[in-house]
Amino acid sequence: MLVSNSVLIQRVLMVFSLTIFGVAARKTGIIKEEVRQGLAEIIMNLTVPPLIFVAVATDLTWEQLTAGIYSPLIALMMAVIVMAGILGLGRLLHWPGPQTVTLSALCAIPNTGFIGLPVIFAVLGREGLAYAVLYDVGVTIAYCTLVIWAFNGRAKGKQGWRTLINPALLGMAGGLLCNWLGITIPEVVLTPLQIMGNATTPLAMLLMGSMLGGVNLRNKRLVFLCGLIALGKLIIYPLLAYLLVLPSNLPPLVRAATLLQAAMPSMASTPVLTQKYGGDNELAVTAVFITTLLSLLTLPLVVYWLV
Repeated sequence: MLVSNSVLIQRVLMVFSLTIFGVAARKTGIIKEEVRQGLAEIIMNLTVPPLIFVAVATDLTWEQLTAGIYSPLIALMMAVIVMAGILGLGRLLHWPGPQTVTLSALCAIPNTGFIGLPVIFAVLGREGLAYAVLYDVGVTIAYCTLVIWAFNGRAKGKQGWRTLINPALLGMAGGLLCNWLGITIPEVVLTPLQIMGNATTPLAMLLMGSMLGGVNLRNKRLVFLCGLIALGKLIIYPLLAYLLVLPSNLPPLVRAATLLQAAMPSMASTPVLTQKYGGDNELAVTAVFITTLLSLLTLPLVVYWLV
């Protein structure tokens, strides 16, 4: 590792402390629904792509990038194992279908893009970010194929693969191409891209804090179920990832980025799938909130025990 565990923990806590501003903005009415939607669009379409492009194109050699090729494979394996296990258990115990599928998605797909990339960029720097992007590729493929198939009850390959074409992955593809061809990015182009990318972390934490400020904890049964989801996603899931990573002899930075990505909370867009394809929408919304909130506590633990 480039830094000690204690330093990593401090960085994680410092990054998540920025969410306090978002909570305050939500409670005071400064950030409203339309503002949250706008912030999400800005982050995913304007700040994350240049952040990824610069990290992949300029901060790593081609040899270093190929060292992280196992990251997307680990992400796919994790998604398959967890989803198959929960879907099989739900069928065995005769759980309601929509609830079972929603549970499998919440436990199997981490929020590696919206939360994972900004956090890892702040904690591990641009080199760690490049490996985090590779892991996110595997998560995106699983999300667009396995998860949509599970919700829809049948394969929707064309629709799933079409959603892979997004600004973040285009930024990664452009960075990989420049890196492979040895293209030097002119300073007049590189500096604006770096400035824009550096805005990702504060904006993402501000938006996350505004969402956390709207958590509803009145339904005790729902909160209990979400607590079980949090246990599976935030504790058991990274432990499983650790078991997969342990025998692979990955470089320390690749290992750290992979385990931190695996420890991220449930995918924030899960409620979109439950709304569109049918599922337990209330469970999805509450679980995303609770796992995101508890990840402020569990991510430092993952750093301390596993990284």
